[in-house]
Amino acid sequence: MNNQLPKRRYFFKNILGLILAGAICLVAGQAGAVSLPDGTIPSNIGMQLKGQDMNPETLDKVRELGVKWVRRGFIWEGIEKQQGVYDFSAYDVFVKSCQERGLSIIACMAFSNKLYGHPKDEPARSAYAKYAAALADHYKNDNVIFEIWNEPNTMTFWGRHGKKGNSEPYAEEYTNLVKATVPAMKKANPNCIILAGAVSNMWTESYKWMDFCFAKGMLKQKFDVWSVHPYGVKAPEDYIEAYGHMRKQMADAGGPSNWPLINSERGFPIGKAEGYAGGDVSKAYEYQAWHLVRQYLVDLMLGCRVTSWYEWAGKEGFTVYRPGNPTPAYNACKVLITEMSGYKLDKRIDTAQPRDFVLRFTNATTGGIKLVAWTAPPPMQSPDKIVDHAITLPVQATGPLETVSLMGGKGTIDIKGGSLAINLTGAPQYITIKK
Repeated sequence: MNNQLPKRRYFFKNILGLILAGAICLVAGQAGAVSLPDGTIPSNIGMQLKGQDMNPETLDKVRELGVKWVRRGFIWEGIEKQQGVYDFSAYDVFVKSCQERGLSIIACMAFSNKLYGHPKDEPARSAYAKYAAALADHYKNDNVIFEIWNEPNTMTFWGRHGKKGNSEPYAEEYTNLVKATVPAMKKANPNCIILAGAVSNMWTESYKWMDFCFAKGMLKQKFDVWSVHPYGVKAPEDYIEAYGHMRKQMADAGGPSNWPLINSERGFPIGKAEGYAGGDVSKAYEYQAWHLVRQYLVDLMLGCRVTSWYEWAGKEGFTVYRPGNPTPAYNACKVLITEMSGYKLDKRIDTAQPRDFVLRFTNATTGGIKLVAWTAPPPMQSPDKIVDHAITLPVQATGPLETVSLMGGKGTIDIKGGSLAINLTGAPQYITIKK
C-alpha cells in the first residue's frame, strides 16, 4: 500500500446526475434470487465477516445493527477436497442463516487449491472456473453474488511466484482467469451476478494494473460489477478523484465509464494498518466513526451499489463490533441506519467549498426530506486538517428544524430569513427538513 497521490485527478462532474438518471443500472428486471439495491438506505451497506463469524449468534448481531450485506470468503479448498466433488455443506448453513435474517452475501471465491495448483495456469484455471460455476449453480436460488478472487493485483493474495504485484503479468494472469470463469458461471446460471477486479488500493501502481487488465480485454468480459478496495487514500472524499480516474481509464480503454461499481472492502483502522488516515491518535476512534459514515455516503453519491466495511470483528484495528463495548464506529453506523432508513439520495447541494458536503435525501413512502452535512480535509490530508466552519443554505421550510449528531444527540437549528446556518465538522449531522 502506498498513500502517494495519483499522477492525475479526474472528477466527472456529471456522475451523480448519471446515477440518479438511471444510467448506472444493472439487473433491473433480471430474474434471480438476488439483485443489486437501488440506493435506499440501508439496502446497500455491508460488513466483512471472517470464519469465526459464520454462526447464528453473530448474524443476529449483524442483523440488529441493520446492515443488509455481508462479505465472506467461499474457500475453494474447503469446498473441493476431492477433484470434481464439491461439498457445500458448511456454506449451506451460513447461506441459510443469512437468508433467514434478510442478509445478502458477497461470496469472494478464493483461493488456490492444492489439488490443481494456482489458477494463473492450467489445469487450475479451468478447475477454478468449474468450481465457480458449481457455486453459481448451487446458490442460484439464494441471496448470493460472486466475486472472482480477492486483491489479485497484490503478491499477498495472488501469490509470490517470481513476478511483481501490480505488474502486467499479474494483470494478464487475472484477466485470463476472468475470461475462463465468467462464461462458465453464466452457462451454469445465466442470472448470477459476478464481480471482477477486487483491486487493492487506488494509487499510481494499482491504476497501472487496471490499465493492463483493460488493455487485455477485461472490459469485454460479461461480468456485472467492477469491485474495488479503495485503500491508498486518506479520506472517503478522496474516492471522488480516485473513482473518476478509474472511470476515465475504462472509457479510454473503450469500455463504459459508468460500469457498475461495488466497494467490497474498505475500513479505516485506528492504528497504523493499511488504510490508516493519520491525525491525532487520541481521536482515532472518533475519526473511525466519521469515516465509516462518510465512506458509505460518499460511495452512495458516486454510484456504488454496495459498500462493505472491513470489518465486523478482527485484530487489525478495523473492528466495529466489541462484545459489551460497541465502538464509536458501530454506534455511528447504528445512528446512520436509524435516521436514514427508507431514504434515498436525491442530490448533492452546491456549496462554495468543494470539500463541503450537503446531501439531500428523500423518503418516497413518507415524503420526508433530510440533509446530511459535513466537511472533509483537503485531498490526501489527514482528518486533523479539517477546519470546522459555518455555511449558510437557503431552505424552504419553517423552523426550528430537528438535528441529530453523529452519535445520536438530539438538537434543533433555527431558520433565519429563509436560510439555514450549519456548522460543518468532520462528523456528519442529520437535519430533518420535512417529516
